[in-house]
Amino acid sequence: MAELPLETEETASDLPEGLIPPEHNDDGDTESVEMPQGAVAPAQFGPVVLRERFLIDASQPITELDTQSAKAYVAEDRRDLGRQLYGLVCTPGLPVRLNSIKFLKAHNSYKILPLIDWDTVYWPAFEQKTVIVIFARPLGGRLMDKLVSKEVTISAYDMPQRIIAPLADALQRLSNNNLTHRAIRPDNLLFFDERMEEIVLGPHVTAPAGYDQPMILEPLDRALAQSAGRGPGTSRDDIYALGVSIVFILLGANPVAKMNDDELLKARIELGSYTAICGSARIPMQLIEPLRGMLADDQSARWDFNEIGNWLTGHKINPLKKRRRGRAESYFKFQGVDYYSMRSLAWQFAKHPNEAVKAINSEEFDTWMRRGLDEPEKAEAIHDAVLTAKLQTDSYQGTNDYLVALATAIMDPHGPIRYKGLAFMPDGYGAMLASEWIRNSNQQPASDVLLHDICTLWYDAQPKMTQELIESRMAITQLRSLLTIRDPGFGLERVLYEGNPGINCQSPYVVKNGVVLIEDLLPALENAANSTDTSVQPIDGHIAAFVAARFKEDIQTHLKAMASGKADTSILGTLSLLAFLQSELRSPAVLALSSWVGGLLGPAINAYHNRHTREELESDIPRLVRKGSLPELINLIDDPGKRKEDKEGFIACRTEWLDAEMEIRDIEGAGDERLNKAEQSGQQAAAMISISIALTVITVLILTKLL
Repeated sequence: MAELPLETEETASDLPEGLIPPEHNDDGDTESVEMPQGAVAPAQFGPVVLRERFLIDASQPITELDTQSAKAYVAEDRRDLGRQLYGLVCTPGLPVRLNSIKFLKAHNSYKILPLIDWDTVYWPAFEQKTVIVIFARPLGGRLMDKLVSKEVTISAYDMPQRIIAPLADALQRLSNNNLTHRAIRPDNLLFFDERMEEIVLGPHVTAPAGYDQPMILEPLDRALAQSAGRGPGTSRDDIYALGVSIVFILLGANPVAKMNDDELLKARIELGSYTAICGSARIPMQLIEPLRGMLADDQSARWDFNEIGNWLTGHKINPLKKRRRGRAESYFKFQGVDYYSMRSLAWQFAKHPNEAVKAINSEEFDTWMRRGLDEPEKAEAIHDAVLTAKLQTDSYQGTNDYLVALATAIMDPHGPIRYKGLAFMPDGYGAMLASEWIRNSNQQPASDVLLHDICTLWYDAQPKMTQELIESRMAITQLRSLLTIRDPGFGLERVLYEGNPGINCQSPYVVKNGVVLIEDLLPALENAANSTDTSVQPIDGHIAAFVAARFKEDIQTHLKAMASGKADTSILGTLSLLAFLQSELRSPAVLALSSWVGGLLGPAINAYHNRHTREELESDIPRLVRKGSLPELINLIDDPGKRKEDKEGFIACRTEWLDAEMEIRDIEGAGDERLNKAEQSGQQAAAMISISIALTVITVLILTKLL
């Protein structure tokens, strides 16, 4: 592993080979961050304004302060023109770390680049709104740039007090507030002042945790996950990244720059991260112990802030225990490559599931697990999984993907969850879903993870359930319960917004408005009402889920009404929810949105029985639409008193009608009866007359004969 010298031919703005953080696809390989379709070069546009105060000049990029997920531009404070600021323009559709943004804005964080403000702003190059974050500009530039250009030197003796102590303190302050940085890397350590004395941690809020990190800067378990699925992790993950950054600073370069990601991952798995990264490097003696502790692959053995503090103050540190790496004496051949550990083989199994199933079913694999690795319990668990899969051929539990997910969880319980080409840590599920759905337009595998309860396979394989694992399992279980409900406000859309507090609403109505906060939803719908098809309801699945996830009030009654199969109840549910939002959020008048909803109220109006009431409503609605007040509109159309009066009037009218109908029927029935009686009387009279005539005739005949 060759070491790159400090005297490279790179410019001050470039970094040593292998240092610039790539994005990663599902297999951990690099992928580029593309600008949204139709984007135009920003230099063609003038400044944009954020919160009526900050100007971000698209014609003045600061490429040396770009990140992998956000571009940097000169910013100006109109209230303080002498203030040195810059703005990071985030990638649309990529979740930002909203909780961290809010914390950093509210607190003057020690040794972290000050975050001044943020908002969603229309960016002409994207032709839509996106998140822009304003930072204080680091006047001394990037630390690594200055090391490469030899403008500054940091020796091993400077390292403890100049780098380790202040940055560890900054990370601990984040940790105390249940936050992590997860973007610590050599090119994100900045000189805050022109004299290049104060070093601060650079921005970490413009992308999901770990998303911008090169694989070498991620602890091994999270390095095996796709970039969007690495998760926020814990402070120990930040400590690992700080340790690797120290190595880069000491050497002035990436010691393993000539290795590609797969080669380095394999070396880290087989040898351990410290040996793989620092094995051939000249590490100063006094820093070997802390670097071994900070780069430990076993998170429970990795140094924490207490151990760093003890080392800095000269207290005794318990040495790291040498741990068995799970390397077999014999190898198992897969895809033509020899593997000596379960972790490296599990990594490859996930990449080639069909071939992996053939290998898992082989006697050679079972023998290697039992004898080569001395793992009879794991071998038996995988054997049982194979037998179960053969009995479940008509179910997802009998598929190759499911079997490989189970086998890899057993083989590498500390690695990521692997299923259908996905690889993510449990706390990275939300960002992974966003990446797969929004950026790759393929949400089904991520949905299947919850539907098929794949995460349970991983949790059941853990050797020990810590409090952190218990909490993450509860979070995944909650997401799964939201997915299985089919009503508006639930489903995969709800999972997306619950799992990503910093993602904008993805409804086609408002996606280009960059709606991250619930307060911005109604203004965005107001804007959409002027350019969309208003013959359909303004709340789709995404908006319902976004509101359910972001709005602090209970909206279940409104959602249930929206889910009704009755047209009048459904549109009233939509109107009542929008009115509730306008009332609770104190939103301004929404004339276009009121007109949109007002045009859909026909079924609700027709639900009234009284013709005069319907006519009154139809005449009053335009007046309220012009006011832009949704609460007044719902009060008009769904007035309980008016509905009660209409219902009672309808019942009274129906009763009166029934009484009249019965009377008519009685009258009609009495006439028929008299007719029948008359007919019967006539028949009886005719019979009597006939008899009388017959008797008379007979009497006459008899008398005639006698005479």
